[in-house]
Amino acid sequence: MIVDKLKQSILQSAISGNLTSQNMEDKSSFEIVNKLLIEKKKLENEKKILKKKWLNNDEIDKPFNIPDNWCWSYLSNVSVIQEGAGIRKYQYKNSGIQLFSVTNILDGSIDLEKKKLYISEKEFNDKYKHLQLNIGDIVTACSGGSWGKVAIYDSDDIVMLNTSTLRLRFFGDLCNNKYLYYVIKSSYFKKMLSNQLVGIQPNFGYSHYSTIPIPIPPLEEQQRIVDKIEELFAKLDEIKTIEDELEMIKSVFPNIMEKSILESAIMGKLSRQNLDEKITLVIDKIHKITPPFDIPKNWSWYSHNDLFEIVGGSQPPKSRFFSQKKEGYIRLYQIRDYGPNPQPIYVKKDDVTKFSDKGDIILARYGGSLGKVFWAESGAYNVALAKVIIKYPQMINKKYLYYYYLADLYQSKVKNGNRSAQAGFSKDDLNDLPFPLPPIEEQQRIVDKLEQLLPLCDDIANIVEELNND
Repeated sequence: MIVDKLKQSILQSAISGNLTSQNMEDKSSFEIVNKLLIEKKKLENEKKILKKKWLNNDEIDKPFNIPDNWCWSYLSNVSVIQEGAGIRKYQYKNSGIQLFSVTNILDGSIDLEKKKLYISEKEFNDKYKHLQLNIGDIVTACSGGSWGKVAIYDSDDIVMLNTSTLRLRFFGDLCNNKYLYYVIKSSYFKKMLSNQLVGIQPNFGYSHYSTIPIPIPPLEEQQRIVDKIEELFAKLDEIKTIEDELEMIKSVFPNIMEKSILESAIMGKLSRQNLDEKITLVIDKIHKITPPFDIPKNWSWYSHNDLFEIVGGSQPPKSRFFSQKKEGYIRLYQIRDYGPNPQPIYVKKDDVTKFSDKGDIILARYGGSLGKVFWAESGAYNVALAKVIIKYPQMINKKYLYYYYLADLYQSKVKNGNRSAQAGFSKDDLNDLPFPLPPIEEQQRIVDKLEQLLPLCDDIANIVEELNND
């Protein structure tokens, strides 16, 4: 369902530090992680949890960027990870202590009525009392076709964790367990599990969960994230009924909707593929790149710089700027001139060396506008902009390229690179930027589809505004 996909987008933004405004005055989360490690050691010494091999957080290969005052930790270093017992059929009774099974987890809620199995109260007290669920425990299905379903246990009933289920909770409740719940619900967490899948039948346990790195924000930020997620999820739930009428709703927020549509386009999932179409482009020297996702078989991966050249702009000193056009002068385009309030500036044509034609693709290189993409006007362009030159125009649909620059593959590269926003990017920074190249015919189909779907973003914005005004 579309709303579910939108929730996943929100969760990924949340655990990356992009959903809320960061307060860099918050204490670094390294301190709270150290407290969690101390609490883990204490619980082991008290034999309340089993001693397991400790993992070194310093050895984590960070999966994505997070704010500077966050840190990474292996899940086993901060959370209880307890598997349910493997109760056999011969142990079942007609009454007693209910067993908590996969069927009782409805991915976000608990239904103890959906399946009822019991063991005797005596056997529970003698062997399994340590598996009694507590209010606030995060419970998840870890085996079979339902693996990955997760909920928070919220009942006073005495229930025992059973096979194919697992519970988690921050050691000593030193962090916000709802934040941990949303991490576990994220597609990132599920992908980290699925990467460990061996064979066809999913079957995960402590060894799989324990090695997953999770981002730990400061305590105050954890609460802000939980509050924001629940606010946004509530709005998404309100528009659930609209989903049936608007098939292409990707979000109540147009930018998320657009991001999802563009991502589908460059992955080859937006239009029907014709595998008889081929790419005839041959390049002698190709940069090595790592494909970030699968694409159709008749597409090809290239380095961005195999196919395109980025040419930065130029400008004379501001003392030579004029607000009125004069003989021998040319319009100098700046980022602001592609916004709602352009402020025309003219410079002597001999004072500039970089020119654009109407319809060229122009990229914003740094500052608050980093990542913006424009259709150029005829004139010169300044140093905050760069023009894209297509090396093989017969193989590239310019509109497809324009939409590629709007997609997250490019946007995340320039915004999350090693340079600061003020430093911007150079053409060399794009050497390892992957470019998915479809056959030229497919590029046109993608463009046609995008031009049908992207205007829906404006429609959704109007719907959201009406909902907010009700």
